[in-house]
Amino acid sequence: MNRTLTVRAVSVIAGVALLAACSSSKSSTGTGAPTSAPTTTAAAPADTTPTTVATTTVPPTTVPAPVVFTLRGDGIGPLNLGIGVSEMIDVLTTGFGPPSSDETTEYPDDDGFGGFQTTDGEFGFVAHFGRTVCWPFEFCAQFGGDTSADFFTGWTYGEVSGATLASTSGVTIGSRWSDFPAMVVDAGGCYTAGSGEIDGIQLSLQSDDVSFGTFDDLGNYIEAVPPAEQVSVTYMQTGGIPAFLFGDC
Repeated sequence: MNRTLTVRAVSVIAGVALLAACSSSKSSTGTGAPTSAPTTTAAAPADTTPTTVATTTVPPTTVPAPVVFTLRGDGIGPLNLGIGVSEMIDVLTTGFGPPSSDETTEYPDDDGFGGFQTTDGEFGFVAHFGRTVCWPFEFCAQFGGDTSADFFTGWTYGEVSGATLASTSGVTIGSRWSDFPAMVVDAGGCYTAGSGEIDGIQLSLQSDDVSFGTFDDLGNYIEAVPPAEQVSVTYMQTGGIPAFLFGDC
């Protein structure tokens, strides 16, 4: 064989082998189709549920205003004459505490003047039946009725030091006439004891020295009015209350 042809044949065979090797290398590096499919992880769907925050509604605390027990000619505080006994005592007990006494009295006899009196004639009242409910600081509520003491008829207040109840003008036990010139003071009385009125409330008055009346040489009674600075309040009352009928003045 010709040497030249042999060399060329060897060269051609070597070239073919080299091309086959290059072709195989390019296929394995990804220039062709992938040998396996990529793994894909699906994302979790978004939570579209609305978020609800629980709230607690606390109603505002309402504290009722305290009852002011102003003494009036037609009642006390918000309580008017004529109110039922149960409601009256409930309100007063809430404000003053429990009563210190509770007494019922019958007035069976007609006094001839539109009122009634006890069988001994010692006390008179505006109804056949009366009930007096008192508290420790000498405030008493009076109730009355034809068959039982069902309705608020009046009140009394007095003979206690350090009084806390007062009229709309501020008059209370111990108040001086000179400090409350609007006070009406009656001429005449029982020695140094007299009477008057303020805010529709009846007053019992006491003079420190000068009497509410004097007698002349003939024994005639002469009404008088002591100086205002000597006169003070000792008792207050309004409405229908029991009256002592055996007074000597």
